[in-house]
Amino acid sequence: MTRKKAPKYQDAPPKVSDLNEAKVLIDELWEQLRHYEDKLTTSSKNSSKSPSSDSPKDRHERKKNESSGGRNSRGAKKGHTGHQRKLSPLKDTDIIIDCFPDSCPCCEQSDIDVHDGPYYRHQVFDIPKPTVDITEYRLFSGQCRHCKEAVKAQKPDDASQGIIGPNLLSYIGVLAGQYHLSVRKIQSLLKEQLGTTFSVGAISEAQTKVASMLTPLHQAIKQALKKAPLIHADETSHHRNDEQSLRWCWLVASDDLVYEQILYSRSTSSAKKVIDEDYAGIVVSDQCPSYNWIAADRHQLCWAHVKRNLQQMADYSGGGHTAYIGRHLCLLTNAIFHTRHRYEQDELNYALYLRRMRRLQKSFDHWLSKGTDVMVKRYRGRCKLLLKHRESLWVFLKKVSIPLTNNEAERCIRGFVIQRKISFGTTSDAGDKFRSRIHTLIETCKKRGLSAMSVLSEIITAVVAKRPYPNIFDL
Repeated sequence: MTRKKAPKYQDAPPKVSDLNEAKVLIDELWEQLRHYEDKLTTSSKNSSKSPSSDSPKDRHERKKNESSGGRNSRGAKKGHTGHQRKLSPLKDTDIIIDCFPDSCPCCEQSDIDVHDGPYYRHQVFDIPKPTVDITEYRLFSGQCRHCKEAVKAQKPDDASQGIIGPNLLSYIGVLAGQYHLSVRKIQSLLKEQLGTTFSVGAISEAQTKVASMLTPLHQAIKQALKKAPLIHADETSHHRNDEQSLRWCWLVASDDLVYEQILYSRSTSSAKKVIDEDYAGIVVSDQCPSYNWIAADRHQLCWAHVKRNLQQMADYSGGGHTAYIGRHLCLLTNAIFHTRHRYEQDELNYALYLRRMRRLQKSFDHWLSKGTDVMVKRYRGRCKLLLKHRESLWVFLKKVSIPLTNNEAERCIRGFVIQRKISFGTTSDAGDKFRSRIHTLIETCKKRGLSAMSVLSEIITAVVAKRPYPNIFDL
């Protein structure tokens, strides 16, 4: 990443010729001061900053709110019934050790009539010492007795072409994609756990093979998403270690599918590559302009992003009319969420829910129009932008299945963000393909409650053995 250069200022202060110019200059400097003070007070509550970047004070406030019994407070809630671990079914290879009483603690006699079944079962889980199974193909040569021609044996068709077999390929893929390990950490783990050493190049080549084997699944998921009635879309930055410019990971998710692809830009053309222009369903997204080509009546804006932006307006350090309107808009936004939650918890019937939402919609539009006249330019523009896309704020009123937020996409893309922080960027197109395709598989498996390791192993085994490609997700 390149450091941002500090802004250049003139050596001498600006000069003015009359009071009008002085007033304009004071207003500009005052607004710039407010802007810098607002940036100092930004947090995950009123901006797109992550919670990990909050100051100690903001973290303390957040923890205090959680401990006061909020929605996200930790620990069991009042009235929560306890859970105990269930006994696991035993396999043929499991060991059973029967423990019988030695003597009676009362009379110390050993003549005890033992009951048929145990009164208590205690299970201890352990793993065998990990080992690597090596399959060695010994190819012999010979000479034909008739024509004296040299003859060489060939490897079986189902043999792996490289030195890493299907199960180990799956293991390496899941270690990188699901557990966010870098190539060197995978190399260290394999050496320590399995006692075998692979070069960094061999592990990178293994990931490239996995990406190639996931190509049919990756394309099938993209085609299947075109038929989904509702999708969530999001994007996040992606770094190439050998380049200055950013790339972007785009994500599209439905109820049971997730698709990720790394593209060169965050532009409208990139959005149209991951979301087909002919898509007729509902798209839920943030306020990124790349999605503005979607028809307003099919484009639901995320209210969580709207709330954060309005909260920044309410926290304006200059106070006055700007902060006053921002606070009203925040109160109305909180009321919209509260009404939706009450409906989802069956505390409101649909008719009452819709009537209250229409009333909140009218009030929100009223205060939003007031916000277009505030003195601060950036908040005035923010209110004008929301009014311009007003229809996209209320698409959720058409169907209760349309969510208020884009949290589903935020959750799905989190794995990619964590890997970016831990393993940094990639160095090639092959690395980009591996990350996007392995995360597509892993996040889809999460949605369907499947084991990513088992699914990946089944795909790789079928490809290596040259069997038909498995249709695991029934696409």
